[in-house]
Amino acid sequence: MTKHIFSPYRICPIGAHVDHQGGVVLGRTINMGTTLTYSPLASKEIRIKSDPLGKTRFFIGDEIDKTHWVRYAQAAAIVLDKRHKLRRGFLGQLNGTLIGAGLSSSASVSLAYLKALADVNNIELPDQVLVQLEYELEQDVLGLQIGLLDPLAIVHGKRNALLFMDTITASVKPIFDSPSNVSMWIVAYSGVSRELTKSGFNTRVLECRQAASLLKDGAQILSDVPRQLFEEKKTTLPENLRRRAEHFYGEVERVHRGAKAWEDSDMELFGKLMNQSCESSIRLYESGSEILIQLHEIASSINGVYGSRFSGGGYGGCVVALANRDLAESAAMEIAEKFSARHPELRSIVYDVETSDGLQ
Repeated sequence: MTKHIFSPYRICPIGAHVDHQGGVVLGRTINMGTTLTYSPLASKEIRIKSDPLGKTRFFIGDEIDKTHWVRYAQAAAIVLDKRHKLRRGFLGQLNGTLIGAGLSSSASVSLAYLKALADVNNIELPDQVLVQLEYELEQDVLGLQIGLLDPLAIVHGKRNALLFMDTITASVKPIFDSPSNVSMWIVAYSGVSRELTKSGFNTRVLECRQAASLLKDGAQILSDVPRQLFEEKKTTLPENLRRRAEHFYGEVERVHRGAKAWEDSDMELFGKLMNQSCESSIRLYESGSEILIQLHEIASSINGVYGSRFSGGGYGGCVVALANRDLAESAAMEIAEKFSARHPELRSIVYDVETSDGLQ
């Protein structure tokens, strides 16, 4: 019997680069993502077809090829096979948009594979286990030093709520949209994709951990260090490590302020906090590419847009903006026109998107 899984992409309007340090984050899922249509096979073979990527096949237990797009399916098979000896694979058709655009397409497709493999092998996977498996898949198998933001948001996403997520306890609190909230999200793709394992992402994570260990004996991540202790000792840190830590503590504070602003339907303040988050990513975390900085500046200058920031690591991909719903369509068109005029060589595209429930 053929089945379907939709695994949405996620946006993180405030909470940049803090989940791998145990920080709190804000996120929600949108109506773009990965669709996997699949049917079980009697053997351990997995065959996948993707219109833009081609066809591939492998067997559960094969050595992973980290240079091939099939690596996410292979990694899913590896982590699930460790817990449950898998006996069956599947025949799948994969569809998705904006791969590598900073909307967590890797977590989206990985969770789809995990859910499909569990289904064809009659395995029950509670939400908390799905989150942990996706984390292990990217962290342990693929070598990306992520936190829990992506799987938490995609698994627990709600169409009518922004999620406040604690990445230490893996707890999720929905902040439901008020009837007076007339905002809408815009996703502006620069036309430049990125691969986090080949960017400066892991280097920044290491710098944050180095800062934590210098600030407090035994500390492994910055959430192990109270902010007061950071303020007392920050001048003792090397300049690059001080900047990374300063971004962390400032961003965590912005997440708390953003959660309150969303509860109050104060979109002006929420957008301002998004802009501040992006500025901190540029100045303190030093993650933004010139292309994305330009796209952020264009988006935030458009009438009807409350604010914007990089999506994902900031090493390419998208800018996400919050806009007045009545003006969102015209704002998206204006962003597209201005950015294309500056960079006609890039295949950029701008969407006004609806929100979505999580993994289905």
